[in-house]
Amino acid sequence: MRMVKRFEPISVMRIAAICYAVLGALEGVIFSIFFATIPFAGKTAGEIPRFLGPLFGVLSIFVFPFLFAAMGAITGGLGAVIYNVSAKYVGGVEIEVG
Repeated sequence: MRMVKRFEPISVMRIAAICYAVLGALEGVIFSIFFATIPFAGKTAGEIPRFLGPLFGVLSIFVFPFLFAAMGAITGGLGAVIYNVSAKYVGGVEIEVG
């Protein structure tokens, strides 16, 4: 068994940012489809302009990956720091390398 004693926070931030950006892109596509269908749903109570649905749909494809990447990088870096501090006191995670 080997023990992971420390994670480099910057490295974890980079990987987390990439992973969360991909998830944000997938969610952006889902929201884009959802927002694109809003104008065809019929009358709404507030009668919003019909161009806002597709506009939000297009913006969600570009904005969600950046938001998810930023949040993933911050939480991944904080998680690595918390792991490093706690591993000093209670030991690291044991893994078996084949």
